[in-house]
Amino acid sequence: MKGSSKNDQLVRKNTSAASEAGEKHMACGDSFQRQLWPKFRNTEGAELFEFAMALPLLLVLVVGIIDFARAYNTKHITSNAAREAARLISSTPLSDSSCPTAWTINSPGSGTPCAITATAKTVSNYLTDAGLSQGACLNTSSPTFSPVLTWTYSCNNVTLVIYKAYHAPNYDKTQSILSTKVTLSYPYTFMFGRILRLLLPSAIGPSGQYIFTSDAVMQNITNAS
Repeated sequence: MKGSSKNDQLVRKNTSAASEAGEKHMACGDSFQRQLWPKFRNTEGAELFEFAMALPLLLVLVVGIIDFARAYNTKHITSNAAREAARLISSTPLSDSSCPTAWTINSPGSGTPCAITATAKTVSNYLTDAGLSQGACLNTSSPTFSPVLTWTYSCNNVTLVIYKAYHAPNYDKTQSILSTKVTLSYPYTFMFGRILRLLLPSAIGPSGQYIFTSDAVMQNITNAS
């Protein structure tokens, strides 16, 4: 009995010592965690780093949206200007007794009809009012004439071609429809490709100058003479 009692006392002492050692170890571990936790929770500068990583992609996205929107707007404006010109010249006779230009159908290269000049000014005003300032040169530019009844204005990479004797196809009949065809070209400079190559030097994107061309055809209401 005495031996058993001594063994029980030794077991209790060992258990108590082990328990105390475990508690000390846990206390040390908790203290160590409490010291490290604030360091792990410190996110100072993380937001700035994330913003710096996302900024180039955001910049390319914004520039792309703006650039392509401006390009679409330029194409839309040139299309409308060409239609306005075709509508005007198709309903206006080339010969006008009140016009100071001595132009006749028998001598079409002798001068520029006032109707052609007025059409060029209409296109110029339409472009400049819409913010496409390079079209202002059409007001002062002189056209070149080529058969048959074609006048071409060209200045500042802007080109306006008025073809008064265009034969438009008639899909219901074999005979073509005598019409006026107006072709307007206007330059646009893309910047998206340059910005994209700052992020990816080997990337390919639209850059430099691009010429938008729009055509409009209207049936002639008045004859060329």
